[in-house]
Amino acid sequence: MESDKELENLVKQMMDEVPLEAPSSNFTHLVMQEIQLQKSSVRYKPLLTKTHLMLTAGIIAVLLLYGFMDGSGSQLTSGAYWEFLMNTRSWFSDRIPELQFSKTLSYTVASIGIMVCFQALILKRYFNNRFA
Repeated sequence: MESDKELENLVKQMMDEVPLEAPSSNFTHLVMQEIQLQKSSVRYKPLLTKTHLMLTAGIIAVLLLYGFMDGSGSQLTSGAYWEFLMNTRSWFSDRIPELQFSKTLSYTVASIGIMVCFQALILKRYFNNRFA
């Protein structure tokens, strides 16, 4: 107990000796200038650049084209290739009935859709209550 009082007296004496510091007259102005500099230095850049997006789109296009080609291994010449692409009615309508999805995939897609809708409703209510 005695040592605590001695410590308190020592701290009080040291605090009395040290004068209070006062900010300069233009302190607020200097702080606001610093904030403006920090705001102007922030640059937003996308996660995926245009090159990445174009590369991804190209890969998806090649994979889709490969998926719609028949498995006979026949090579399309440049003229036949354009004719094949322009005649969309035949290859598109012929290939769509061949698509089959398993029940597991169907249930998964339906479950994810329901969860997304449910979460959207909950988040909407949360943010309405928070900002109202």
